[in-house]
Formats: sequence, C-alpha cells, structure tokens
Amino acid sequence: MQVVRLSEGSALSGLPVLRKPTLISGGNTVLAQNASHRLKKTMMCRGCREILGLRIFIRGPLAIPFRLRGIGLSEMHPNTCTLCEKRFKGIMKSAQIRQPITILFADLRNYTLLSNTIEPQEMTDILGQFYEAAAEAVWERDGIINKLIGDAVLALFNFPFRREKHVANAVEAAIELQRKCKDQGIEIGVGVHTGETLIGEVGQYVRDFTVIGPVVNLAARLQGAAAPGEILVTDSVLEDMGSLLPDVQERTLELKGIAEQVKAYALR
Repeated sequence: MQVVRLSEGSALSGLPVLRKPTLISGGNTVLAQNASHRLKKTMMCRGCREILGLRIFIRGPLAIPFRLRGIGLSEMHPNTCTLCEKRFKGIMKSAQIRQPITILFADLRNYTLLSNTIEPQEMTDILGQFYEAAAEAVWERDGIINKLIGDAVLALFNFPFRREKHVANAVEAAIELQRKCKDQGIEIGVGVHTGETLIGEVGQYVRDFTVIGPVVNLAARLQGAAAPGEILVTDSVLEDMGSLLPDVQERTLELKGIAEQVKAYALR
C-alpha cells in the first residue's frame, strides 16, 4: 500500500484551504451530522484507498499532518477526506472524469408554503430531519451527499466508492429515504437516473466538486415531477434492476428543458 508523505515536493504539498463546496443551504446542514453516529468510522479515507491506493488518515493522531495541509473530514461522507473536493485535478490528472454514476435527487414538498406558515425554528427542524434521513439512507449504501440545496438533496453513487450494484444501492436508498420521511410526516419527491456522467472540478478561481451533464439534469427533472411520497426512475434504472422492481407504474412525461418525452416508472 502507498503511504502519502507530505513533503514539500509532493503532489499534496501546498494545498490551498478552499471554501467547502458541498453545502449551499447554510447552518441547517450541521443537523445531518447526527446520521454519521450510526456508521462505522474508519481511520483512513475509504475513497482514497479504493481509487488511488493512498493512505490518507482522517482520524487519530496520524491525521494531524494531513489536517495541517488542509485535508480533513469531508461532509459528503463521514469516511472520506476533502482531497477530491480541493485537488481533484491534481490527483486524478484531469479536471473531470467520465464514469457511470447513479444520481438521486430528493426534494421537500411544499417548502415555500411551509416557510410562510410555520415558525422558522420549526422549518429548520423539518429540514434537519430530512437531511438526516437522507444522509442515513445514502451513507449506509456507499453513496455520498454531494449537495444540500435549500430544500433538496443531491446524492451520488459509484464515486468515490465504485460499486457494481450502485444503481440498486441508489434505489434502495430512495425507498429507505421515503420510508423514513413518511414515518416523520415529511412529504418528499425523489428522482433516480443512471448513466455516464462527468464528475470533478468545475470553475477556476471558485471551484466546486460536483457532477454535470444530461444524467444529472434528467434526475433533477424527475424529482420535480414526482408526487409527494413517490420515486420516479428511468428506463436505464429499470433495466439495471430487472425483476427487482416488479411493481412499477409506467408514465410518459414532458419535462422542462428536455426536448423528447421521457418514459418514467413510479415506485411507491
């Protein structure tokens, strides 16, 4: 195994301490950290070990030199570091890479109405419950929370943990997330799509680590079209899952920004 040594001449030396790109929504995101308490913690970043064979320590005394170089715990997953978020191009030799990714978008329904009719603290509590439920469902199935965008969650499967069953993991996470939210009286809609996607750094002076492309756009549109309590998946997801999704309702949708009609399948 390769041990990363933080010498001045190394690829990791002189890393800039950048603004964390993962969270857009604000202070409510801290509430989702409770979800990590039930996850088995690792001493090293699992993503770096699996993809690059690097031993990046994120806990314990051996993590101190990495923290001094600006590499700490990621908020995307409690067992990953911030290296991909801060220096993706340096470690992957490209600003973006293309690979199969399964995208899960989830959105809290009636957010604007709720915000105007209940106290801000109560709205904060609801968002916190939603974020925590999403984190639990996603992290337990080797996904990462790439973005919390106000009342929406963007989760990715198959990076940095590359899994043969990443589509099934995403669908199972969506089902579990709906179950958790229903138990708490929270209404959400979920969209899931899979395909070749660009993942990596976007921007030069203000950088963001994220995914871009038609797969991401379609997953977002499906989430918007899903009824409260519903999960919408695409042909690609259904084909990968096969007989594991026997009870689905087929729909033909016209989605904003997508020229052709989209065939989707509803899970409830």
